[in-house]
Amino acid sequence: MELQSWLLYHLVAVTDCNQVMQSAATGGGVYSANGTGSRARDLGLRAQKKLLGRVVSTGAGRSLFIDDATTSLLDNLFKLMERVAKSHPDMDKKQPEKVLKNIVKLSIKIGLLQRNQQLGPSDEAKLNEIRTSLKAIAMGVVSFHELEFSFDRLYLTRSLERCRTAILSLIKPHLTDKSQDRCDMVFDFLTNPDFLDSVFRQDSEHRPTLGLLVGDVNKALDAGHL
Repeated sequence: MELQSWLLYHLVAVTDCNQVMQSAATGGGVYSANGTGSRARDLGLRAQKKLLGRVVSTGAGRSLFIDDATTSLLDNLFKLMERVAKSHPDMDKKQPEKVLKNIVKLSIKIGLLQRNQQLGPSDEAKLNEIRTSLKAIAMGVVSFHELEFSFDRLYLTRSLERCRTAILSLIKPHLTDKSQDRCDMVFDFLTNPDFLDSVFRQDSEHRPTLGLLVGDVNKALDAGHL
């Protein structure tokens, strides 16, 4: 399967360039009148709009957007990060927003590398390693939530670090140092022991939000996206 994701499952799909431009410009479908809606989709559309000028100038004529299933997953991940950060005195309250933005930007850029066929045969092993790491992370998250007292921080941290290493190996020849810094920022947050312990301890106040995220991950696993 083509790698259209590097966090939990495929984060990108093809849509018409003009439709994306119109959605990004008007905010159509992103936020309702009362200010509620999908933060992940909003960030995705804005990132796409910024990248479109470069894409269409090469004749691609098409771009990428975040689908509904992935939007739900990313929104629940953001809610979990945000609530943990707010409840923990030593965590930067602005980091969850930055993590979400960097996930969206990196996902779109990796998707563009694929769509423009800029990933060569030597990248296939790196893609396979990312897929393997993502599946291990997903299954670990589900298991730790569903089985009491099963949380293994060392296992989850190692899986996340394997994923970080594989992603950095993939993007270094193709993207800038800034993109590599974005990758590190995401995984620095996700591997933070305070974050992981707050999420997965048995009496965590964040278990309801984690349950929503696990539901999204289970759907991805059942659909064969992981």
